[in-house]
Amino acid sequence: MSRTVIRSLAAALLVASSAFALSCNVNEYCLNCATGDGGPGGDALDGGDADDGGDGDAGDGGNCVNTGPEVCDNKDNDCDGMTDEGTLPTVGDLCQNQMGECAGGVKQCTNGTITCTKPPMPEICDNKDNDCNGTPDDGDPGGGAVCGTSVGECVAGTNHCVNGVIDCVGDIGTVGGQTETCNNKDDDCDGMFDEGIGMIGSCPTGTNTGECNIGNLMCIGGTPTCVGAVGPSPELCDTLDQDCDGNPTNGFNLGTDPQNCGACGTVCNLAAQNAFAGCGGTPPACTVAACFTGYHNVNGVVADGCEYGPCTISGNEVCDGMDNDCNPNTNETMLTPPANLCRNVGECMGASTSACMGAMGFQCTYTDPDVSLDHPNMPGNPGVIVPETLCDGKDNDCDGRVDEGQPNLGQSCDNGMAGVCRSTGTYQCDAMNLNGPAVCVYTQMGQMPGTESCDGLDNNCNGQIDEGAATGNLPGQAWGTIPSSSVQSMKYAASRPGATSTSAGTDQTFACSTPNVLPWTNITYPQAVAACSSVGARLCTEAEWQSMCSQPVTPAYPVAGPSGAIGSSTDYVFLEAEQASTNATVNGKTWTVTPLQNFSGTTSLRALPDSGSAPSAANAPTQSARLDFRVNLTGNTAYYVWVRMLGPAASGDTVYVGINATQPGTANGTILTGALNQWTWIRSAAITTPAATGTYFVSVYQREDGVMVDAIVVTRDGSTLPPFDDSIWAYQNNPKLAQPTTCNSEELDTNPVTAGDQDDIVPTGSQLTCFANGAGAADAFDMSGNVKEWTRARAAGQNPLRGGASNSPVDGTSCGLNFTLANDSFFFPNVGFRCCR
Repeated sequence: MSRTVIRSLAAALLVASSAFALSCNVNEYCLNCATGDGGPGGDALDGGDADDGGDGDAGDGGNCVNTGPEVCDNKDNDCDGMTDEGTLPTVGDLCQNQMGECAGGVKQCTNGTITCTKPPMPEICDNKDNDCNGTPDDGDPGGGAVCGTSVGECVAGTNHCVNGVIDCVGDIGTVGGQTETCNNKDDDCDGMFDEGIGMIGSCPTGTNTGECNIGNLMCIGGTPTCVGAVGPSPELCDTLDQDCDGNPTNGFNLGTDPQNCGACGTVCNLAAQNAFAGCGGTPPACTVAACFTGYHNVNGVVADGCEYGPCTISGNEVCDGMDNDCNPNTNETMLTPPANLCRNVGECMGASTSACMGAMGFQCTYTDPDVSLDHPNMPGNPGVIVPETLCDGKDNDCDGRVDEGQPNLGQSCDNGMAGVCRSTGTYQCDAMNLNGPAVCVYTQMGQMPGTESCDGLDNNCNGQIDEGAATGNLPGQAWGTIPSSSVQSMKYAASRPGATSTSAGTDQTFACSTPNVLPWTNITYPQAVAACSSVGARLCTEAEWQSMCSQPVTPAYPVAGPSGAIGSSTDYVFLEAEQASTNATVNGKTWTVTPLQNFSGTTSLRALPDSGSAPSAANAPTQSARLDFRVNLTGNTAYYVWVRMLGPAASGDTVYVGINATQPGTANGTILTGALNQWTWIRSAAITTPAATGTYFVSVYQREDGVMVDAIVVTRDGSTLPPFDDSIWAYQNNPKLAQPTTCNSEELDTNPVTAGDQDDIVPTGSQLTCFANGAGAADAFDMSGNVKEWTRARAAGQNPLRGGASNSPVDGTSCGLNFTLANDSFFFPNVGFRCCR
């Protein structure tokens, strides 16, 4: 059906639908509906009927009731005998729907109803908006019908409205639109396939030369098929050109063709002689062209063909008991053994080479009895080398390796025990049993089980290392009690388990306190805290550390008095207050341990309780706390007593002193007054001893309680301050005097033989007299010099380092030096620690 016919039908349908709409109130396009102009908001129909006899009857003037101006309602509203005449309300106004084809429509009065001059119409395929909804050709008007054909290779389509025209969409091909080809298909869509195709042409291959025919291509079964072709055939010994090469006589060479040797029909046949026949020579005659597999023409005679066999050539003749070259004229005995056939290392040195022994090949005879053979040498059957099994230090199988039959030879071995009890060595041959396996020979003997120590070793051989170190009580965790305290401090700077005199080690499991090892350094404050915690301890407070470091030599009373020239070093007898021979509690008053910053020795003392009492010199022996020091003094000699003292609360804190042969003695009337919160040396007046030389009591009497005393000096020099302050070093002897080489300070060169300044860190306790000489086992080593030691923080991030190091001058290694602080991230090769608990 053509597109013109389709469009005519669509127009007719549109006219019919419009006529139907005039007789219907409601339809799909809302034509002549309840609104007057075809759009929303129009005037509603009044439902009147021309035959209803109402007041709209223009012909009934006598009954007309004037209802006002004329309106479009098919009535005579103004009773002038006409209906809907004149200018009516809204007539001429634009209709509400101005979209598409409704644009420009105005209202009109039709049969008493307001209608639109351009109402919406059914949509037709014209690229216009007929139904005035804003979309042209919506709903595919005129589309949906099947078009075209599906016969043969054609495909039917479907009519659709496209750009205002009905178009057949999706159709493929038309009847007669395609030429029929030989493909077993209906290409022209006429219901038949491959019709009208006859001979297509000549066959693509072949020739018409000689007895051949190229043939013709015909359409058979949808495929061009070659029909009537004749191909070449083997040329016969005649006058025809069977092979179609244009030469009817070629293909037969009577001089070389064994089927026509010299003449057609003369056949050469040597199959019975295991040979393929050939033809050649002048005149042409039969020849042996080739032998059957495994046979050979050794004698060169044609008549007997390939007479030698079966035999397979594997190469040149070799010594293997086989005819390798299939030539009976060659012999294996004529072969020369290859160079380096026999082994010539180890016990095989000097071996001789035998002749070829057929299937056994070339055989070597080894004469050394230490060569490992599968059997003893016999004539014509020498022994063959086999892998060695002896453990004798020899290369028995001559492979360049010795005793490889012992897989564990030379490998490490032990006695199966743990820890220090483990003996180690290597597997070696047993000289008493060469046929036996290698035995373990120990080169490092283990020890007997011992007591577990903090040293990174399994001393008791139970498979555990340093068990018990967490308690801090193993050997190698040495502690000493801080004077006047129940707190213990490590005797040596902390070290790692496994540290030696040459290595600080790497194990950080526990903290040890061991002599003759390098201390644990390069450690931050938090790491030192954790290390002490690992053994149930903590870092020492500064006061604890200083008390342990500042232990003066305990005097053996009575001590020697001043000697030598007045003002010389021997003229001063220095005694720590806490080491008085007597600390007498009198009248409820006593000298009490009260450490105060910058004290000398292990602590300072304070007269307590501080109740404000101040006895006179006469009453002091019976009312004042008293310190006595027994000193051997010369008779009838003036002595001065210097007291290192301070007033912690008031500058008026005071003491008396006295020198008496007996106790409580008498107090000298001179009042010694301490400075406020500052240690100062205060001198007494001269006190002359009685005529007798002997032991006297040098006494300090509390005058005002609360006063603090640190030390005294007895001297004959009343004009010069004592050459002592709070400085004290951890020396075995004379700790109040700086000794540059007693401990490892900057002045000590650790290797005097080597030139230059050496400030190496030395093993703990290796400076034999560098220790605070405490009572009993309370010695503390290396607290002056070697490495600085962390002590408990004063505040967060303010961590004191005490004691100085190997590169500190001797004055920087005293026990009281306390000005070095570091933060939590600081570490250095000369910074270590020791723990307290």
